[in-house]
Amino acid sequence: MNHNFDLTQASGVPTQPIPGLRVSVLVPTFNRANYITECIDSLLAQTMAALEVIVIDDGSEDRTAELLRNYGDRIRYVRKENGGKPTAVNLGLTLAQGELIWIFDDDDVALPQAIANRVMALQAMPSAGFVYTPHFYGRDGQDGKIIKGRLHPLSIHRQDTFLYELMKGCFFHLATALVRAEAYRAVGGFDTELLSSEDYDMQLRLAQAFPAAYSPAPSFIFRQHTGLRGAKIIRHSENQRSRVFRKFDHRIGQKLRARLNLGDYLSPRQTVISTSTAQRQALLARMIVMASKGCMPEMMEDLRALLALLPPDEVPADCQLEAITEAICTGHAALAITDQWEHFQELISELPRSRAGRTVRRSVATGLFRLSRGYPGSIQLRCLRLAQACRVAINGLFAKPSGL
Repeated sequence: MNHNFDLTQASGVPTQPIPGLRVSVLVPTFNRANYITECIDSLLAQTMAALEVIVIDDGSEDRTAELLRNYGDRIRYVRKENGGKPTAVNLGLTLAQGELIWIFDDDDVALPQAIANRVMALQAMPSAGFVYTPHFYGRDGQDGKIIKGRLHPLSIHRQDTFLYELMKGCFFHLATALVRAEAYRAVGGFDTELLSSEDYDMQLRLAQAFPAAYSPAPSFIFRQHTGLRGAKIIRHSENQRSRVFRKFDHRIGQKLRARLNLGDYLSPRQTVISTSTAQRQALLARMIVMASKGCMPEMMEDLRALLALLPPDEVPADCQLEAITEAICTGHAALAITDQWEHFQELISELPRSRAGRTVRRSVATGLFRLSRGYPGSIQLRCLRLAQACRVAINGLFAKPSGL
């Protein structure tokens, strides 16, 4: 049964910061007077105390500042002009004195042993740059206090596949991560041009540079609510959230393509790709990542490069064709295809008019057929995707071979 969350402290764990593993908690906030006190109370109720809780007020226009003054010297309050969460967090990173950093959202609630559990995980794995955990979902009760709901479980990935799986989709929340301060210094600050998905961008950069530790104990409750969110310039409601995420995830896909080498998409990563087989695998892997971010021109560019590596009469292997179908059904690909259908048809028409090219078209059509059958959406949208699948399939069936 769901119940209001109890901040009662647990016993049997250290209550004071551990030398060398002291935690600085950074809480960027903007107009969260209705939630900020429950958030801060949960951070101050940790069974292992943080070295400091730094609240960076990104120009709030409500009662946030007034409420936070009541905490006195139990927190450090810093106010700045509104510039978005990345600018607030970057300021907090310059102020933090702890060896470990916990960036926590102002509308969520921490579980009492969040710091203690994750510190122990990092103690057990000194090579890890950060530790991550599952979390609970939550909602507002009648009194406005959070009610703990279902657990968000995580799939556990090996170190050699962790980065690639994270590139395909964000499977853990940055608020669950306790990160070594030296890791943040090594990868640089948050991208201030990303007014959304900035956490995901940081997770990818950390995973590229450092191994990850995992702690199975959930660390916080993620509040689901209908209030406004985001920086002042992109303030949006809950029903607009997916559109905003998609816009900025597209930018992340382009950043990945510019920043990573092709071999970084392999598991394990390879500095130098020495065989054509490995090159094909890397192109397929990057193709899926690009599709997941709605970067369809980049996806098709990788498809064309893959086909160029095949002998004239050879078609992709079944596993490669399945990867192409998977890409169409991954992340933001479906909506990107629907929104840019005419452009996507042009990209399909640019594939070689060879046996391999026709086979690839049919794999794309298979992906669209799958979407029409099982992807969330209205009947009208599913019918549209079915029509799109037919168009691509017909294109593949009747495309004239090259040279004819």
